[in-house]
Amino acid sequence: MQLKSEKPFVLRMVFIVNALMAVLPFIFYGVVKTKEITVPGIPPAWMLYTGLAYSVSFIFLVTAFLNKKLQHSRFLFLLNIIIALPAKAYIGIVVALISLWMAFRNQKFLNYFRQ
Repeated sequence: MQLKSEKPFVLRMVFIVNALMAVLPFIFYGVVKTKEITVPGIPPAWMLYTGLAYSVSFIFLVTAFLNKKLQHSRFLFLLNIIIALPAKAYIGIVVALISLWMAFRNQKFLNYFRQ
């Protein structure tokens, strides 16, 4: 009988905030387009590109979590920072930095990948 490995709360929270990060650019795009809001220096299409890039990154992140690939997860968190820069997605940068910090410093997060 094989025991199911319990996922730590920190890992679940990183997963959830990264999932939200993949959805938020589309919500922002919808609000900007329907309310006809202009954001200086940021074309609305960049929000769509950012959302698409975050979505692809999230798919790879889920795969990295399921296969317990810590280095892949760290790389994806760094990639998310780069994805956020052109659209000035500061929320995405903060989420990626916190996720990256957890991937290097949080023992419960690290222990999940070492099982």
